[in-house]
Amino acid sequence: MAEAVGIGTIGKNGLLFNSKYGPRLMLGGILTSARMEDTTWPDSDKRGCPDDCFICQEQCPAGAIEKSGRVNGVACIKHSMKSPIFSQLMRAAETAAGEVDLINHTTAVDDHSMYECVACVSSCPHV
Repeated sequence: MAEAVGIGTIGKNGLLFNSKYGPRLMLGGILTSARMEDTTWPDSDKRGCPDDCFICQEQCPAGAIEKSGRVNGVACIKHSMKSPIFSQLMRAAETAAGEVDLINHTTAVDDHSMYECVACVSSCPHV
């Protein structure tokens, strides 16, 4: 959604990249039934990650970011997410594709999960 409204573009680490803040963005939203004034879209930021920069990929301790820009979400989550629910899933002998998405969405909205790795964000020199 943020890319669609022009806040930034998806970077090589799979996160939203803004030319002013790099990948250091925290997005949120507000749901309301209040009547709101019309607004305009922000200025578009189409620059994205520099073509010759691969620092986030090189610094990823899980090796989850390929040079092509494809992010192995499961490898990233296995390395960085600490959640009692997720750790049980990862110990299972087999994991169905939908279970990873389900558990990721479930643990992302509760207060019992935390991400310990932000190497791809903190190593990005573009701010």
